[in-house]
Amino acid sequence: AYIFDVKVGNEHGSVTIFGQKGTVGKASLIQLGGKKIFINYGSNIINLPFSIRLNDFQLERYAGSMSPSSYASEVTLIDKEREIEKDYKIYMNHVLDYRGYRFFQSSYDPDEKGTILSVNYDWLGTSVTYVGYFIMFLSMFISLFGKKSRFQKLNRDLIKISTLLFFIIFLTPNSLKAEKIEIEDIGTIFKFDKTHANRFGTLLVQDSRGRMKPLDSLNMEIVNKIHRSDSIENLNHNQIILGMITRPNLWKQINLIYTNDERVNQLLGLPKNQKYASFQDFFQDSINLIGYKLADEVERASRLPQKERGRFEKALIKIDERVNISYMVYSGDLLRIFPRPNDNNHKWVSTIEALQTFDKQVAEEVRVAIVGYLQAVDLSLQQNNWSYADKGLIGISNFQKQYGSDVYVDNLKIAGEIIYNKIQIFQRLLPWTLLTGLALLIIGFVKIFKGKESFQKTTLLLKSLVTFILVLYTLGLMLRWYISGHAPWSDAYESLVYIGWASLIAGFIFSKSSPFIIGSTTILTGVILFVANLNWLDPQITNLVPVLKSYWLTIHVSLITASYGFLGLGAVLGFITLILFAIKNEQNRDVIENRIRELNIVNEMNLIIGLLMLTVGNFLGGVWANESWGRYWGWDPKETWALVTILVYAVVIHLRFIPKFNNDYSFALASLLAFSSVLMTYFGVNFYLSGMHSYAQGDPVPVPTFVYYMVMTIIIVSLLAYRKREIK
Repeated sequence: AYIFDVKVGNEHGSVTIFGQKGTVGKASLIQLGGKKIFINYGSNIINLPFSIRLNDFQLERYAGSMSPSSYASEVTLIDKEREIEKDYKIYMNHVLDYRGYRFFQSSYDPDEKGTILSVNYDWLGTSVTYVGYFIMFLSMFISLFGKKSRFQKLNRDLIKISTLLFFIIFLTPNSLKAEKIEIEDIGTIFKFDKTHANRFGTLLVQDSRGRMKPLDSLNMEIVNKIHRSDSIENLNHNQIILGMITRPNLWKQINLIYTNDERVNQLLGLPKNQKYASFQDFFQDSINLIGYKLADEVERASRLPQKERGRFEKALIKIDERVNISYMVYSGDLLRIFPRPNDNNHKWVSTIEALQTFDKQVAEEVRVAIVGYLQAVDLSLQQNNWSYADKGLIGISNFQKQYGSDVYVDNLKIAGEIIYNKIQIFQRLLPWTLLTGLALLIIGFVKIFKGKESFQKTTLLLKSLVTFILVLYTLGLMLRWYISGHAPWSDAYESLVYIGWASLIAGFIFSKSSPFIIGSTTILTGVILFVANLNWLDPQITNLVPVLKSYWLTIHVSLITASYGFLGLGAVLGFITLILFAIKNEQNRDVIENRIRELNIVNEMNLIIGLLMLTVGNFLGGVWANESWGRYWGWDPKETWALVTILVYAVVIHLRFIPKFNNDYSFALASLLAFSSVLMTYFGVNFYLSGMHSYAQGDPVPVPTFVYYMVMTIIIVSLLAYRKREIK
């Protein structure tokens, strides 16, 4: 409601008006000064020169889930003026254009019988705007390759300088190791054959979001969530889950659930430094599993607002989640391996639900399949012959193929996902990228004082190793793309991995003129992979939301995230340049200053490419938004910070036009500090602000401790470099 103060001559009055978006306001009357005044607010009705009739609304969900896969409207456009009556289909990223009006699939009614279309009027059409974008993109392309461009001038200056120097960055990744378990009946645990357990992992399962995947993937996710590692001793994730299902009473006694919190351990009655607890430890009656010890504290922590939760409350909620996941494994609720026959939504269910809800005949098939398999596992354990269990597995597999054929995944894709899970390519590349990059920087540093000819063979070998890393990295991205069915940069984890790949590509682009850059960019890739593999990022493959099912995901997001790789390399080069300033003295002044000039030239060329990619990607995002929602720009937090980042780097590139800042020190410092805008655009918006582009909808993630040390290091190095900023 709004309260209006109305004045007519010397008379005053007030009137309360009600209204809302999407409805025509109801007028209220007030009489003042002999006049009748009607006031209302709300939406205006705009009469179109044609009409649209909804024939059918279609909502598709991912198999077995409530998550929308896509929604569409079958409509008939009726234009009596032009005697036109034509059928159209409107869906995400597919717009109905007619007479300057553009209709977009926006949402739908709760009863799923009505559709909600947003409409935009653009009498000029999109062609004028898109032609303008094309001219801008062409101009940017010319600015890179034109003979008189700044980029080509920098390239000519670079050829005149001989060698680059990079200082050494010491990075030590943290490693997580599983605590060695002590169990009484350890013999039975280790009797589960790994080969058969991996065959068990080839069964299909439907996750809560409707994605069909091999059980191997779900098993790995479960064990990682519960234990913070995908193996225990020499038992892999498939052996662990198979054991938990078939020998639940034994596994409930094993220290499997990660706690590692003194106060939680105190509540459980465990030693304060113990890292793991058994499922039974969480109950007063460990035999009958009665009396959940954390119940009161978990309820108290859950009621607290997110911002008021301390370290203990956050740890408590995570541990409670691990306990619940363990319970769901023991009860079989997580393993949705049986397809419901003739289900329109292709839902798969757990064993218990199948036995309780399926038709009598089909339920009997489920019972025979699951009981037969469990008996076969028992026989295999007794006789140490797992061929019985292998044969028992066939019954479940045949049931899946018979009743779930509509959503059954191709065997090649299943095998590909299992291979992807096994090799864990991005985790394994992490130490290699860091160590190889570090070695190249050390050699580059030594070469400054010993000459170019030293360590030639070693340098060539290390560069070959970086090339091999890039090949493996690329194959890993391609494999994830094939498994998921969409470009691998749709969420936080995937986009970080892609930025690491783009950083490596950026190093290769400039490595011809400056071989030591490859060492710097390899270390940067390693750091990005390290951040990507922190435990607050979810690496699992997921389904896409409807709006992301577009080729624009490949074009727009790939350009934006790839630009972050170039801008990240610029920050590293700027930091190394500041280190060179800091270590400069009268004895090495000439050689160091020569390296600083060359390094800044390479950095400026790198930032120009990164800025152009970011700008083009951002404008293409406007095109995507126009095709999806009918507007180019909506001041969403991500859009706003992308614009801020473009402006920040535009300032960095043009600092040379400001006499006071036209020096190597200012440029190096600016290229380093400017990357904070990228971090805000990527991490700040994604995890701390709410918007269409946010991954966490404002739910903050913890800031890693190493970030504070990095900030302090940058401040100290910048101050030390400032004292020696003058160059002859």
